[in-house]
Amino acid sequence: MRKIINNWFLYVSIVFFFLFILRLKSYCEAYRTLKFFQNEIKRLEKENKIIAEKIENIKKDPYYVEKILREEYGMIKEGEFIIKIGN
Repeated sequence: MRKIINNWFLYVSIVFFFLFILRLKSYCEAYRTLKFFQNEIKRLEKENKIIAEKIENIKKDPYYVEKILREEYGMIKEGEFIIKIGN
């Protein structure tokens, strides 16, 4: 009788051990996902701050708008022309 109880306890222990390993694996994956999204949130908050600053500059400074149009979109004033040197 004692041997049957010991074997039963061993089998139950092995099953619980494997279940624990599976749960630990899923916990580690969830933790990695959490860290990834926390880093993504930080990156997006920085990007939002930069965009908010650009919006404020656009609202306040008309020369900033002109600078953006010239540098990023290649626009020119009437009567101006662009000379490209190099490639």
